[in-house]
Amino acid sequence: WQPMIQGVAFFCHQIGSFAGAFGGGLIFDALGNYNLAWQLAVLIGAVAGTVQIITGLVRPSSGTGGMGLRPA
Repeated sequence: WQPMIQGVAFFCHQIGSFAGAFGGGLIFDALGNYNLAWQLAVLIGAVAGTVQIITGLVRPSSGTGGMGLRPA
């Protein structure tokens, strides 16, 4: 299962790279600068980092049907 997860992560990374480059180009063509593209990139990165930290801190209880997983 680990190679599949790595493949999915790699695929999603490539889609994100395409979307970022394409979106940045569209923003530059529309506005003449990259300011909005940078602001959106920082916002998306901050939200993603916050979600990752929160999900890493949350420990599901074993009585709620969770898998009993604990963060590494």
